[in-house]
Amino acid sequence: MKAPPQTILVTGGNKGIGLEICRQLARLGHHIILSARSEKRGREAVATLAKENLKVEFLLLDTADEASIQAAARDLTKRLKVLHVLINNAAILPTWAGSILNVKADELRDTFITNTLGPILLTQALLPLLEAGKPSRVINVSSQLGSIENMTDGWAGYGISKAALNAATRKLAEALQPRGISVNAASPGWVRTDMGGESATLSVEQGGKNIVRLITDVPHSLTNSFLEANGEIPW
Repeated sequence: MKAPPQTILVTGGNKGIGLEICRQLARLGHHIILSARSEKRGREAVATLAKENLKVEFLLLDTADEASIQAAARDLTKRLKVLHVLINNAAILPTWAGSILNVKADELRDTFITNTLGPILLTQALLPLLEAGKPSRVINVSSQLGSIENMTDGWAGYGISKAALNAATRKLAEALQPRGISVNAASPGWVRTDMGGESATLSVEQGGKNIVRLITDVPHSLTNSFLEANGEIPW
């Protein structure tokens, strides 16, 4: 039996994995809000999906800007009664293979603000909508580069920020489980996007599917996990 439509917010939805997640979920009949920090690029993404006969809404949101997060939450509260799924996908990768010995303070700061602090603050801001939509989910798009057990040098700012996002995932999962909200981190895999590069092993369609399956195939009761296509990743 087909699952009922859900209202889902995807941050960083204007390109790459985020856009593909919006595409696949819209095809399944869900109510999708695509957010982006650039109104021009966000509305262009909405128009691209409209050409595929897929209807999604746009939300202006910069997850690196606390004022923007609060403004977006107020906007959504006027537009929605409930939110069933928050997909914290927006992220930056300033330096691809930089060593921790060379990483700059501003790079660490900017990456942490966008990749870690943003998802925490946005989850806080949208908590009333998520509680109204329970059982609801928060999905933090992480990376195998954030696994502390498997961590090596390289990709310093990105890896540290994703490890911190994983820690935030566990904290949020513990805090929100009593409120009927599950929280998981998930790696889409190494995907051929502007961030992943042309040498990546997965297509954007495959990467998007690896996140979408957390809504379509994974029971709501599963929480506090770090997931990939083939199972779980060590924290």
